Amino acid sequence: MDRKFSVYQEVFKQVDAEKKNLSENVSDDVLGANSLKYETSIPVLERMCYIMESVLLRNKSDAIVYAGFQKYSRAEAIWNRYLEMADNVEKIYLFGVPDVKLKSHPNIEFVHLKESDELFKEWFLLIHKKIGKSMMAAQDQEGFGKHEDEKRRVFKGVKSTDPKLVTELKEKLDKVV
Repeated sequence: MDRKFSVYQEVFKQVDAEKKNLSENVSDDVLGANSLKYETSIPVLERMCYIMESVLLRNKSDAIVYAGFQKYSRAEAIWNRYLEMADNVEKIYLFGVPDVKLKSHPNIEFVHLKESDELFKEWFLLIHKKIGKSMMAAQDQEGFGKHEDEKRRVFKGVKSTDPKLVTELKEKLDKVV
């Protein structure tokens, strides 16, 4: 595994969009934009990912999903949704520091990170399907332990549905897994 690889750094410069500061009351229309650069907190990242993941809960597809949560414990609250998604997709690769044990599924592969890995600093979601590709990546600007409420941490991020960009990133992530 390339311990210095960063989804965020790989795509941020390639997305042509003006950076926006997204508050928690940002509309779903803004979060669903095809191209977006942003600075925000965890609740907004959670909503953005939920919008993207919802497509995978509706129907079975040929999707391959790459999801980075920094730590596996960050996925605990939504793990049942991920188990449902796993029933509908070819594969989910879940990246994070293995600080908790999550229920296994034949379509989920855990990719263990170390706290020294660049990917540990990031939340990301990449969905690659023959028809319909999307990704978001956000880099933690503060780290754990700075806020009483960890959901207040600030992230800088990017979102894109550019098929070429998403496919190139998928190919790079395939080398990491």
